[in-house]
Amino acid sequence: MTLVMTTVAHVTGLTLYGVATSFALCIVGRVLVGIGHGVATTIAPVYIGEISPKEHRGLFISFFTVGINFGMPVGFALAMAMQSNPNSSKWLFIFASALSLFVATLLLLLVPNSPRDLIYRGQFEKAKDVVKMLARPEMLSETEVSSQVRTLTKVIKSEAAPRFRDLFSRANRRSLAVACTLQVAKQVSGFNVLQSFSGYVFKIIGLAKGSTLQVPTILLGTVQLICAVASLGIVDILGRRKLLLLSTLVMAMGLVVLGGSFVMITGFDQIIKSRCEEYIRCGSCLLDTKCGWSAEADKCMLQQPPTMGSPVLLDSCPLSTTRERVGSWVAVCSFILSLGAMSLGLGSIPWIIQSEMFSQALRSKASGVASIFNWAFSYVSTVSFLQLAFAITMPGVFWLYAGLVVTTVLSVYWAIPETTGKTLEEISMLGAYRIYENRQHDDTKANDNSKAAQAEN
Repeated sequence: MTLVMTTVAHVTGLTLYGVATSFALCIVGRVLVGIGHGVATTIAPVYIGEISPKEHRGLFISFFTVGINFGMPVGFALAMAMQSNPNSSKWLFIFASALSLFVATLLLLLVPNSPRDLIYRGQFEKAKDVVKMLARPEMLSETEVSSQVRTLTKVIKSEAAPRFRDLFSRANRRSLAVACTLQVAKQVSGFNVLQSFSGYVFKIIGLAKGSTLQVPTILLGTVQLICAVASLGIVDILGRRKLLLLSTLVMAMGLVVLGGSFVMITGFDQIIKSRCEEYIRCGSCLLDTKCGWSAEADKCMLQQPPTMGSPVLLDSCPLSTTRERVGSWVAVCSFILSLGAMSLGLGSIPWIIQSEMFSQALRSKASGVASIFNWAFSYVSTVSFLQLAFAITMPGVFWLYAGLVVTTVLSVYWAIPETTGKTLEEISMLGAYRIYENRQHDDTKANDNSKAAQAEN
């Protein structure tokens, strides 16, 4: 039901996009879409994990990221279409709203509730029906269904009633740190920057201009989609830990090479020059938004309103030297390598891990906290990119991302359990009684302190 409610938020927000007659109404629509998307990314991986068989749970949760990666190139393509025909944007948003409403209706009619959630709420007969349905095409006997429900019930009943502060108890502190740190690692890798600023970066390396600005972004989104689909076949074979480490190291290698390619394109120029003419490279020139590159004069010039006889300033670098052409294509290859490696493991595994490591009582709360870290650092990495590029140069910012992602993942890698092939109950059994024990320990300690205080009085 929560997923349906998030779709309602999406539908309302997209409808406001379509009918908006003011900027304020657009902002309201954007807020509603953001709320819907934020809650969906918290709940969807948890729900998918709870209804998936243990042998293929990683595969099914990864479908969540495949859906996101499918939406990105489609969204960029629609943005390109709206740019060429602005009057069509209203109808595109209304169509997206109607499509979302149709999907929400299908969810309400066809998608069952999680058997674990039903048991947690005391609806045991409904839980048995769902267990039977999820087992198809295998037909389970009543005895087998009852046995599964009893096993789930035993683990769930062993958990104390959840309190939010239990997330920060000794039993869950390490797991929560792992879940949040992996989400942070994904964002400090700079993958959002590579997506959001790809058109801007491709202008600097001379491969995008004018109406084709969105084309490289669409192609990169397609690469991510292909790699996300490829991850479906290996996440439950290689295991979470191996795939995470491989993905992180390959992405870091791609970022190091990407930084090297910008040494050939922009050098180590810092964007702090008072006069545009001081930039000697086109790539550095275009990083400064007040400047443009004149192919005729072969120099950087201040952008001014065009007048008769004024030089034409390019919005994309001409790649006039062999060094720049080589650097340009090395940058393209390292872009593909970095984003492909991220989609292969680092893009999906944080969502998988945070959906597996916690007990039924705390799973959704823990996922919510980790998702907050994800979106908070997504914002930080996106808004800080240009400031970092200006301060430590383009090569420096990509090398910084490489160092951050490796350091962040390795800082918690030792604490990540290998959950492949285990049921959620097997994963949580190690901690199933720990919240209760911690509470008993805290209550005992509090009683002892109280008795000690009374004795002193």
